[in-house]
Amino acid sequence: MAHEWETDAEHPAEYHNVEAQRGREFILRLTTGSDVFLALQQFAKDHNIRFAKIHAAFMGGLQPTRFLVWAPDAADPENWHHEEPRVVHNLTMLLSMSGIIHPRPVKGGGDEPFPAIHFVVGGAWDAPTVGGHLLEGSIVKGVLEIFITEITGIDVIYPEAVVLDPHAEEFPENWYEETG
Repeated sequence: MAHEWETDAEHPAEYHNVEAQRGREFILRLTTGSDVFLALQQFAKDHNIRFAKIHAAFMGGLQPTRFLVWAPDAADPENWHHEEPRVVHNLTMLLSMSGIIHPRPVKGGGDEPFPAIHFVVGGAWDAPTVGGHLLEGSIVKGVLEIFITEITGIDVIYPEAVVLDPHAEEFPENWYEETG
């Protein structure tokens, strides 16, 4: 049986919530050559951060920009969550970035911090304004400063299918429970 948070809403005003607390606050500085995804993931490991809010303060450039974008699934039109990888090779300016660091299961058991980064880039020669989920391989050009706010008092809940079979889905949707 699925958790209540896994089911479609029964009415337009339905929602689920947990109360969390702010933890430590950080400002990271990434410079030319840093991989945004890998640097944020390593930062979370180094500072024992399980959950955090990602919000950029000073935007830099990226070259290349690797990301996932929602796209129609030709094989299964009912699959509204289909994403396809894309790359913008030209220099782009990061216009907006936010997201969350949260645990994601790893093969063999356990989990690791995963930066789920939403972004918008554009504003350079022959570079479209695009956005999506930033992937490993998006490399900083110039300086990118990122605010990180640790979130405490919660832990992850995985869908029942993942609890029963940890290899059921490599990257499951999840929700949270209060711990404090």
